[in-house]
Formats: sequence, structure tokens, C-alpha cells
Amino acid sequence: MKSIHTLLPLLFLSLSVPLCSAGAAPFAPLQRADFENGVRLVVEEDHSAPVAIVQIWLKVGGRDEVPGKTGLAHVFEHMMFKGSKALAAGEFSRRIAAMGGNDNAFTSHDYTAYFETVPAAKVDEVLGMEAERFGHLSLRAEDFAKEIRVIQEERRMRTDDDPNSRMFEELSSVALRLHPYREPVIGWMQDLKTLSIEDVRAFYQEHYIPGNVTVVVVGDVDFADVKKTVARTFGRLAKRPVAPRFNPVEPEPIGPKRMVATLPAQLPMLAVTMPVPVWHPGENDREAAALAVATEILAGGRSALLNREIVDKQRKAFAAAAGYDPFSMGTDLWFAYGMLGPKQTPEAFEKALWATIDGLRDKGPDAAQLAAAKRRMIADEVFAQDSLYIRAKQIGSLEVVGIGADRRDDWLQALGSVTGKDVQKVLKQWIVPARSITGLLQPEVKS
Repeated sequence: MKSIHTLLPLLFLSLSVPLCSAGAAPFAPLQRADFENGVRLVVEEDHSAPVAIVQIWLKVGGRDEVPGKTGLAHVFEHMMFKGSKALAAGEFSRRIAAMGGNDNAFTSHDYTAYFETVPAAKVDEVLGMEAERFGHLSLRAEDFAKEIRVIQEERRMRTDDDPNSRMFEELSSVALRLHPYREPVIGWMQDLKTLSIEDVRAFYQEHYIPGNVTVVVVGDVDFADVKKTVARTFGRLAKRPVAPRFNPVEPEPIGPKRMVATLPAQLPMLAVTMPVPVWHPGENDREAAALAVATEILAGGRSALLNREIVDKQRKAFAAAAGYDPFSMGTDLWFAYGMLGPKQTPEAFEKALWATIDGLRDKGPDAAQLAAAKRRMIADEVFAQDSLYIRAKQIGSLEVVGIGADRRDDWLQALGSVTGKDVQKVLKQWIVPARSITGLLQPEVKS
């Protein structure tokens, strides 16, 4: 296989040539093993340095909670560090640090993941500790009582006391009628105040089961050795039934919506969002890729349309951005927003935003815009392979949302095939005022 640095010039020469036509794909081959109890192992060997990253992915996130119990998935991210049958509270992280490594975790709507970067020789020990805390978590009431207060304070700092975050949280809840992405991953404060240790233990019993686990290891390891280690650690956990995940089809918007959040902010912000499809390999490759390319043309860096037209030329906002995640489950909320200065009005920004989107939809991107956007996106994907953490995270996330990490090359192929007409088509179908939910952050007027 050609190296990444050899492959890059080939990618940049002509995006009309199939991305794998040079005789190699930009991603290293993956090796897999599925165990009888439902645990999956995915390994990418990289012997360039004696380092490895271990990531334990769970098919459980905010989407798996029930009304009135929001925040439980994130609570578990905290409780996993509070000790197990064989590990004292805090011992897991102390032992990782003693190895010269580091560890952390994160929770999203779709998944929870725990990860450690360590010397490659310590991978077996790390996997043993991960299986131990996964299968034998202590879940003491006194630990939960302390940690839930920490989580409540985290919510206050990150959301309640941040007007921009608060507005986006409210906007998501207005934008979606059925899909669980309408609930915040950290949970609503009223729910956090009423959660109990019994709720936590029930969530653990239901979701922290072998069939929800994907073990990802990237680095200087041997697949056969890692497979043996996982077999005697995670592979020995008792098999339990796996319930289907809640993944509803969000109803199509029946007309535009608007909301105003009046909060103690310094300056206003206006955001527009709408539900759009995510990538389903083999079904809508070109559509999802075209949405991603359209978003890149609009907001991919300082030279993108929103910055060039609305921020630099028209001065209708001091910052503007847009975003789309094609790699989630079921749907995504496409968004665009503008941060407004003292003499900039929401009405003027909103008009300029839709005029810019309409212009791209009606005229289409020119050849240079289209080529530059695809070049940046493909380069970002390829350069990301320099990071063990990003590589493992990409593998794990694609696995647990149901896309499959083996589809990484397919995504690059789809990006390379997008045409200007594809961009126009998706903007016409999906990014239109009639489907939009508009949110305005309005600063409180002090009396």
C-alpha cells in the first residue's frame, strides 16, 4: 500500500479519477473478530511507533434514555471511574498514568466511548482493566451522590450559564418532534435532580452488556495477540439479550418554525436548522456526500461563502458557520448561524444567509469552488490518519452507528464523485426556508 504522503498528490491532481485507481486506498486494512457473547474487536496495526490506543465503544448514548431519565448515559461516563470489584476508585486512571499513558471518555447521543493511549506493551493490561470495570462496576450510592452534583455543575457551566449553548439546546428541542436528538446528552436539570442510584443500576444492567461492546485497538500490536487477550477478558463476560435501539423516522417538517430565546447575553445570534438525511452506504452515497460538499463550500474556512459574502463583504455578522454530520444514526440537524455585532441585525443576517444559500442553489458552485471543497475534505480525511486517536475514533464511531469502518474508502469515493448539479439538487430538496426552524438569541433588556 502506498503511504499517505505518496497518495496525497494523486488525490490532488484530479478528483475526477476514482480515488483508489492509484492501486491503494488511503486507509490501512482492518482485522476483525466477533465473539460468541456479542463483543466485536476491530484492530488496525501500525508499527511505526511502540504506542497503541485502546477504545471501548458502547452502543448506548443519549438516544437510549427514556423521558424523565435524561443524562443517564453521561452519568455512566463518570461512574466508570469510581471503582469496581478489583479496582479501587481512581485506581484505573492512576495505573494508566503510571504506564506513561492517558485516559478519558466521552458520551454522545449515539454512543459512549472509553479510551487509553499507552505503550503498546501495556495493551493486554489495559484490556484486562477495561473488562474488569465493565463487568464488575461498584455503583455505590455515596459515589453517585457526589458525582451527580459534579454533573449538575457541569451542566450549569456548559449550558445554563452559556447563552449560546442554551439557545442551541432549545432550538434542537423545537426542531425535532420525535427523534431522541431533541434531548440534551448531559440531561435536563430537572431530570438530573431526580435521578437515583436505582436508575443508574437499572441502566447498567440493560445497556452495559457484551452485545453492545466494540473494542478498537490501533497501533503497534499484533492482531492475533489482541484477539487472544479480548477472548479471555471481554469474551468471557456472560452473553445477554440485546434490545433493539430506538431509531425513529423524524416526520417531515410541515412548515417553518421560529423561536426566540431571551437570555442574559451580550450580543444576539441567529441560527437556522433543519433535519436532513445521514449517510446510508449503498443507498444515498451521492446525496449525503453532496450535502457534505455543499456545507463545505458554504462554511469550510475563511474563504468559504458565508465568511466571504456575509462577514467580509456585507458585514452582516462578525462570524458565520454551518455544519452537517453524515455519520450519525437516522437523521442529522443541518445548521447555519451568525454571531452578530452591536450594529448588526438578525433580520439583515437572515436575509443575507438565505440569499447566499439561494445563490449557490440557483447557480451552482463553479469548478474551482467545487474542486477546492472536495480537495480540502479529502485532505482532512487523509491527514487525520496521522493520529492514532482520530483513526480509532473514526473506526469506532462508524461501527457503532451501523455504517461500518470498512466503508471509509466508499465515503472518499462518494465525495470525489459529487458534481455541481448534485450540490444544487440537495440544496433544493433539503436546505429550504419551508423546512427550516429559526432560532434567535435575544439579549435580555436590563430594566
